[in-house]
This record gives sequence, structure tokens and C-alpha cells, in this order.
Amino acid sequence: MSAHLVDIKPFARRGVCPALSAPMQTGDGLLSRVAFTDGMSPEDLQNLCALAALHGNGLLDITARGGVQFRGLTVKSANALEVDVLALGLPLRQGLAVETSPLAGLDDTTIADTRAIVSRISDAAAALNLHERLAAKMSVIVDGGGHVQMLDLLADIRLKAIDGDFWQLMLGGAEAKALKAGVLRAGDAAAIVIELLVHLAEKGPNARGRDLDLETVCGICGDRLIERNVDVPTTAAVPYGFMRLTDDLSAAALAPAFGQISAEALSALCRKASALGIISVRPGPAHGLFFVGREGACEALLSHAQQAGFVIGADDPRSSIAVCAGEPACASAFIPTRDLANHAAVEFAALLDGSLTLHLSGCGKGCAHPTSSLLAFSGTAEGLAFTFSGRVSDIPDVILPFAEQKAALSRLARLYEKEHKPGENARTLLDRLGRQKIVAALRQDDR
Repeated sequence: MSAHLVDIKPFARRGVCPALSAPMQTGDGLLSRVAFTDGMSPEDLQNLCALAALHGNGLLDITARGGVQFRGLTVKSANALEVDVLALGLPLRQGLAVETSPLAGLDDTTIADTRAIVSRISDAAAALNLHERLAAKMSVIVDGGGHVQMLDLLADIRLKAIDGDFWQLMLGGAEAKALKAGVLRAGDAAAIVIELLVHLAEKGPNARGRDLDLETVCGICGDRLIERNVDVPTTAAVPYGFMRLTDDLSAAALAPAFGQISAEALSALCRKASALGIISVRPGPAHGLFFVGREGACEALLSHAQQAGFVIGADDPRSSIAVCAGEPACASAFIPTRDLANHAAVEFAALLDGSLTLHLSGCGKGCAHPTSSLLAFSGTAEGLAFTFSGRVSDIPDVILPFAEQKAALSRLARLYEKEHKPGENARTLLDRLGRQKIVAALRQDDR
């Protein structure tokens, strides 16, 4: 393994993914990431916590896609971490990111079981060494429905179950903006995904799913692509809380605030889960930890987690904030995003009603929330940039002085209190007010 300690400023790391064998430089040292293909025991996760404290700075990130990141590593300790993690024999994902629900095979509310398709894609991609030839952030999502929604995750290639026999093929981006290419029979789905990936690999390491047009896809798929598209119903799913999976199994879905937690706090949660008889745990979307066990155990764990400061419901204002590591943890960041996030969660909790996402990014890369957000703030060399209904990489509507960061969020809170109508959610209110009025409120205090 080779790791180089270098000072990286904004955008230099775009398109690079940290891994156990290839850590990435950040402001608090090297960062390594692991992802999982199956659940593990609470004791296994507790062992990872111990390694985070032994080799790093004792902080762990649960990413928006369900990865676990170790922070504060050195070149020497990153090598030792790799050896120790591999020695645990956990179900680590290797190679191409082929993602599915962390509850796959356990959740009776799913439309289709994704495991066989995921396995066929992963095995074929490994045999062809596609991971080394494709873009670093190339992602395939196989969404069988159920309790865990994956529609907001970016995917180069997405399969979404229509029923047990047919899958909708979508290309590029989050589900709402993806190209709906057609419908595939279940028996053809994995092979077509591989053929599309081979095509992208031949185009070079910068080719992505968004570069695939319908003509190209039709040429690759031939008559296996059924020329019809259907609107696959998306049920309203709650990202956290109690989930009944089968007659015998349930899940407790929870998350550390803003996706980061100390190894000590997560280890304590794992000890409680073990004492309650929880069977397994797996990280998943929305920075979630999905603990599986009997109904009573899951309910008791959620109660304990709430008291310990975890997010256990969508009504928690912290669940509406997308935030990266920020200063000082990230070398690219210009602002302390987590400090701002804590301020926002208290200052305008009423505005964070689940109808929108507040994105606080340390720089213009937008790692925590690559898609559009109604309220998007990011750090720049000039100050705090704000974009209404866009991405932090877009041209900002206004750049506020660094000293005005918390005051700007407070002004939004006052604007909400002044303009809110009974029964109106925050998204509707802000859409009604529009860009100009919101920017005006951010620019000057209305005291």
C-alpha cells in the first residue's frame, strides 16, 4: 500500500474514493473506507470501533451510502489497520460498487430479492477486472424495494424491480433524473449491466453512466430491452426507526448525528445491542445502521439509542441536514460544517420538517450531497456561498462573509417564522418566497 501525505485543496480529489488499501489524505490525517456485502454481528462492529481507536483518532464516519470510514490515520497505522481489519474476516466489498438494500433477503416487503443479481454482477465484474478500468466512483444499484429506499443515491446504472420477473433499467444520477432506458427480464438483467460496464470501460476511466444514450443502450441490449417503461411506484419510506421485516424479525434503523461518531459511543451501542440479543447489523443509506433482531430487542435498542443522542426518526431536524466533515477534518474545507449544522438544528428546527434538505458543504465538491438541494451552502475562499435549489458546485446566488455564517442561518429562521402559514411545509414556503426574497434575507439582518 502506498500513502502520501500531501496538502490537497478543493477539487483535487474529485472522483477519488478512499479504500482500505488506498487511504486518502484529509485534514486530520489519512482516511480509509470499508463497505459490506452482508450483515455482521454487533461484536464485529465493536471490533472495528476498537481498531478505529487503536490506529486512528477514534472517530468513525457512516457515509451516505453505508460505508464505514476510519479517520486520523498515519501511513504506518493505515497499513496496520488494513491487516487487522482483514484478519476479522468480515464480508467486505471488493472491487466494483454494486449496492443494494442492507436488509436484502430479510425484508418481506421487498418487490424482489436482489441478492442473486448482485452476486452475478459482482462476480462477472471481478472476473473481467472492471474495477481497475472504470471510473473510481462507478456505482451500480440494484433496488428491490422494501423498507430501505435508494432513489436519492447516485448510480451510473440502476436496476429497479417492477415485480419478480421484470426490472427497469435506469442510467445516470439519482432516480428522479435518471434516463429510463427500458425494461429487462430478470434473466437478462445482470448480463446487460455487465455489457454496459464493459462498454464504459472501453471508453476510458472518465466515462460514466450519464454518457450512455438510448441509441447506444439499445444497440447493446438488442431485443432483450423491452420497449416499454413503467412508473414504478415509490412507497413513502421512513429512513430511521422501527421496521417489521418478517413475522419473526424486525429492524432498528438509526444514525449517528451528521454521520459521525466516536468509537467509544458506537462501541457502547454495540454492547447494548449484544445484551438485547440483536442478531446482526449493517450500515446502509442515509448514514444508517440497521440492527436486526426480535421486535422487543429492536424497540429497546431504539429507545436506548435516542437517549444516547442517535437519530432514530425523520422528525429529528438533524436528519434533514447533509453535512461533510468540514474544517478542520478535511483539507479541502473552508468552513466548520458540523458546528454550523449543530447551530442550524437548534436555531431553525421548525424549518427542518423533512420536506427539504439543508446542505452544508466545506467546499464546492459537495461530497455529502451531490444532488440538488433547496438550501445549499458551501465554503469558498471568499466566504460562505449560497445556492437556492441547486448544487454547491453551481454558480452561487450570493457569497456571505465568513463572520456571517451563523447569522445567515438565523436570518432564515426569522424569515420562516415571519412568513410561515398554517399547514404549509418548509419546502412549499421557500418555493413560494422564491430565490430573490431568500437571498435578500441572507444578505442583511432584519432586526
